[in-house]
Amino acid sequence: MEQLDEIMQKCTELGKSIALTPMYKEFKQAEYDLLHNPEARKLVEDLQKTQQDQYRKKIAGIELSKEELDELKKLQSICVQDSQVLKSNDANTKFQEFMEQISGKIKEGIKSIDKA
Repeated sequence: MEQLDEIMQKCTELGKSIALTPMYKEFKQAEYDLLHNPEARKLVEDLQKTQQDQYRKKIAGIELSKEELDELKKLQSICVQDSQVLKSNDANTKFQEFMEQISGKIKEGIKSIDKA
């Protein structure tokens, strides 16, 4: 159990280090700014609701109409024209890519032991 405790401690330390990076700080600031901008927040909420509705239909095997597809494209277009939404999306994308790099390095460490 001592080994698992040590791993969890290292995870906590990694989390703290991540929270101190510029990417994380930019991500959190953009998230805060978006949440406190009612117009931008509504745009994102509307887009997410439409995406979820269309996803449910696809899963249920219901074909989307041209109007539904056009509605999604329209909402996406409106969202990328809003500077706050765009800034938040960019910060989120950069942070997610950073987290994927971290995950990749963890997998790399695991594979290096498997090869030994």
